[in-house]
Amino acid sequence: MPFAVYRFGDFSLHCGKFELYRKGNRLKLERKPLELLVLMVTKHGQVVTREEIAQRLWDREVFVDIEHGINTAIRKIRQILGDSSDLPIYVQTVSGSGYRFIATVTEVETDVTDPTQSPDIPTEPTPAPPENSSGPAIPSAVQPRHTLWVITTLCASALVVIFILTVGPHPLAAGFLHRDGRAAIGSIAVLPLQNLSDDPGQEYFADGMTDELITQLARIPNLRVVSRTSVMANKGSRRPLPDIARQLGVDAIIEGSIVRSGDRIRITAQLIDARTDRHLWAQSFEGSASDVLSLQDGVAQQIATQALLVVAPPSPRAIVNPAAHDAYLRGRYFFNKQGFSRSLEYFQQAIALDPGYASAYAGYASALDAATTYNIGAPEELMPKAIAAAQRAIQLDPQNGEAYTELGSAQTIYEWNWAAAEQNLNRGISLNPSDSIAEFKYAVYLDAVGRTGDAVTHMRRALQLDPLSFLVNRRLGVALYYDHQYDAALVQLQRSAEMEPESGSIEHYLSLIYEQKGNHDEAVRHNVITLREELPQIDNAALLFVYQQRGWEAYWRAHSRALLTTSASPCIAYQIGLDDLRVNELNHAFESFQRAMDNHCFSVAFIRVDPLLDSVRQDSRYAALLTHMNQ
Repeated sequence: MPFAVYRFGDFSLHCGKFELYRKGNRLKLERKPLELLVLMVTKHGQVVTREEIAQRLWDREVFVDIEHGINTAIRKIRQILGDSSDLPIYVQTVSGSGYRFIATVTEVETDVTDPTQSPDIPTEPTPAPPENSSGPAIPSAVQPRHTLWVITTLCASALVVIFILTVGPHPLAAGFLHRDGRAAIGSIAVLPLQNLSDDPGQEYFADGMTDELITQLARIPNLRVVSRTSVMANKGSRRPLPDIARQLGVDAIIEGSIVRSGDRIRITAQLIDARTDRHLWAQSFEGSASDVLSLQDGVAQQIATQALLVVAPPSPRAIVNPAAHDAYLRGRYFFNKQGFSRSLEYFQQAIALDPGYASAYAGYASALDAATTYNIGAPEELMPKAIAAAQRAIQLDPQNGEAYTELGSAQTIYEWNWAAAEQNLNRGISLNPSDSIAEFKYAVYLDAVGRTGDAVTHMRRALQLDPLSFLVNRRLGVALYYDHQYDAALVQLQRSAEMEPESGSIEHYLSLIYEQKGNHDEAVRHNVITLREELPQIDNAALLFVYQQRGWEAYWRAHSRALLTTSASPCIAYQIGLDDLRVNELNHAFESFQRAMDNHCFSVAFIRVDPLLDSVRQDSRYAALLTHMNQ
């Protein structure tokens, strides 16, 4: 009678007869380990808890040491498969929970009664792995760099052939159905790779590899990949995957783990169709630290293949010094935690170790830009370095999207080189179509040149790519404010405030919106909260008392005096200029704007769209400012 056969690696597991074969040779394995193997394989990709194992396999055997029995069965399974608990290919230990079968599993239905004669199972004799196997062999999907490219290219090419034969020579599009009726995957989220190295100090490595995998997938056309911030919000989450997918608005989820042991690295990944909670694919990739970039390419290519996306094979990458790559990942780790000073140190270290490492230069440029925004250094000191670093990254790797995006950003907010900025920002988006930061920075450019409606459109695109990012949510509110959509901006910024309740930047924009809506009481209230959170040295109670006793203009005059007592910032002059406009001191206002421009204050880039300047658009001094900024 028919029975199910599960194939993984060189092995075939016949569930009906509880028999395990390797290339046609039946292997000797006791009944309990076989039952446990069947349980794990039939639930491949899912965690099988020790409680479930005990209930399913030992429930009626009351005089048995079940814990010992489970441990023994797992050990025997690993021995027969040639697996290792340190760098697992097949059976992964999920700390504090149970076990997960992580290899790619194919289910085969057959009518053959003699498993050794099945046409799906090779019959050449192959000895079983030795009982004293010291560790796992590298899976066939993981080979040295050039072999991996060949394998992944063949996989993608095979997919193209199958697609043309079964559907036709038309490009894949969203909504295409698999032959079994499943809709093609058009959007995906990569959950943070789990660090299984038993070393919390390797967390930066797991996070960094997650980032790089997202970056690789984000380059695939027709695939929307959720950006880093939103997936990191689910780090360590035990929520059901379909719930996470709904929150992120994606069709599929990638989850996996990474193990680093000495010079060896293993990445295990699996693809889950979140619409059906069905595991579509799982695979392990192993290599040395010097081959880590090829591992990333291999994982990304296989995910694209399984998602039915036809992509070109990865171009050969320059070999990167492993120590430089490690420093780069540390730089990314601190960058994402807004530790920009340490981030800059590690990016510089990566560049010193490998002067040909394009991504290190691009990361360095991004960190310099961020350090300027957060007043860690003066723009005239940091931004020329950022521009030079981005240009060097492009020289080394003309396909580095981050470098183009960062160069365009610096040309927007520092050089005011509008034509070059737009060209480079568009190039960054074309190279990384799922990069929310590229969309974010292009929206900043669009606001700066007065195309506020387009800026809102691109910020909505950024939000689609990174729905849980506070910065993206906030910037959409700012874009709506610049577009004079005050009610919509208010709603968006209040939504952002729920993500970071004590954000002075949100309070600042709420104050501006209420000012435009004519509600001075609310405008002052939110401005006082801004000062309390961002400039606590200012006597906020005294300022509020001034407003209550002497009114609107008196409040802003006192506000300007208070700002002058704070530490120097490139944008203090801009804020004072706005205060001068509020009290109709125009000569002093334009002098303040000119000082802010000379200091390369970030806010100066938006004088063309800042609603507070609407009253002076016809003033010749305003036109002179635009001319100074090449507008």
